[in-house]
This record gives sequence, C-alpha cells and structure tokens, in this order.
Amino acid sequence: MRYIFNTNLKFLKMKTNKFSLTVLLIAAIFLTTTGISQEKKSYTMVELTYMLPKIGMEKAFVNSVKEHNKKFHSQDPYIASLDRIATGKYTGWYVWIMGSTTFSQLDNRPSKGAHEDHWNKTVSPTVKKYGMTEYWRLNDKLSFKANDIKPPLENIWFIKVKKGNYYRFKDVIKKFTAAFEKKGDNFFIYNNQFNQDDGRDVAIVWTMNSWADMDDDSSIKKYYEEVNGEGSWLNAIKEWEAVTESIKSEVWEISIDK
Repeated sequence: MRYIFNTNLKFLKMKTNKFSLTVLLIAAIFLTTTGISQEKKSYTMVELTYMLPKIGMEKAFVNSVKEHNKKFHSQDPYIASLDRIATGKYTGWYVWIMGSTTFSQLDNRPSKGAHEDHWNKTVSPTVKKYGMTEYWRLNDKLSFKANDIKPPLENIWFIKVKKGNYYRFKDVIKKFTAAFEKKGDNFFIYNNQFNQDDGRDVAIVWTMNSWADMDDDSSIKKYYEEVNGEGSWLNAIKEWEAVTESIKSEVWEISIDK
C-alpha cells in the first residue's frame, strides 16, 4: 500500500511539474510574441535611395521629387524628404529619405498604379543614375535627441566596425552619448539593416545649424571628461581605434524637408 501511495505521489509530482512547465512555456511564448509585436511598432527606421540627377536638371529634379512627395508621401509612415550630399565620394548625389517606418509597414507602401506612373513620368526623366537603397534603424539606446527641430545640415560618419567587436563598439558609443547629452546636442546612431561589408555598418549623425558650426571650438572632449572623468579622453581615442576599421564622413544638406 505504501508503495502504491509513493508511486502515485511521484506520478502526481511528475504531472504537476509537466503542467507547470507547460504553463511556463505558454507564458514565455506569449511574452515573447507580445515583445516582438511591441518592438515592431516602436522602432524607427528610414529607407534611403541614392539618385544622381542629370547635369543641368538638378532644379527640375528637386521640383519633381517635391511634387511627388506632396502627392504620395506627405503622411507617416511613408513621409519623405530629400537631402543633397555636399562632401565626399557622393558629392552631387541626392538621397531620398522615407520614414520613419518599419519593415511591416513597407508591405503597404505606395508603389504601383498612380504612384509608379507619376514617378516614371515626372521624376525619372530628370534622373541620370539610381544608386543604392539602404535601410537604417535608429538605435534608441545609443542615441540622444535634444529636440525635434531638424537643422539644415547633418554631418554623417559611416563606420566599419571591426569584426567581432560590435559589443565593444557599443560600450565606446555609450560614453560618447552621455557626453553629447551633457552638452545638449543631438547624437544619433543608426544600424544598417543589410550589411554589405562596404564600410557602412553604423552611421553616426550630428546635426548642424550652419557651416559655421564646423569652426566651433567647443570640443566634445570637455563634456566627455566631465562625464567619464579627467584624462578619460585619451582612453576613448584608444578604444575607438581598437574597435573601428574605417570612417567615411559626409555633410548632407536638406533640399526638401518633410
């Protein structure tokens, strides 16, 4: 009798444990699904398309894109703008920027029909060459937004992170983010969603009110050491060089605002 009781007790414990495990698994799946759903709705991503207008048709190109944006891209999540690249390898190229958006929202973006017809008849005749299309996702945890105002200029660094060192790169950036927050300046970090091994893993974006900001002597070094300690700037430079392989710097000018 005692043997049967002990056996049944073991069976009940096993059954209870299995039931508890099942409940935990269901709860975990629910929480994971909910987390993914919330993540899809919360992140910020932009689509970039590079375009080079025909020589002598730059003004016509800008005006045609402006017309197209007003007609088809005036509301989120498909709102669009246009920037001109003023320095670097792609000087003279324009970047059409759509978003913020998400991958899920791309399924319903304006594409065929009247949208495609308008682009082909109005914008394409002014375009000499189409370049790359990229998707960049804002890293909220590594960025600092001082305000909602978009200044007319942006200094953008495209970074190639050394393989296997992204976790270290994030630790370096966190310290810089804290310094820019202390200074009160915008500091945005974007991650390329489709890595092509072309030196464009991460984009760092600083906003500028004018070209004169390039002559500003107020270095971030002061604020960095206020946050991270006196003498920490030299270590920051060493850490940066240890985790990054290359930098491509560009200045972008707003041609058409959102």
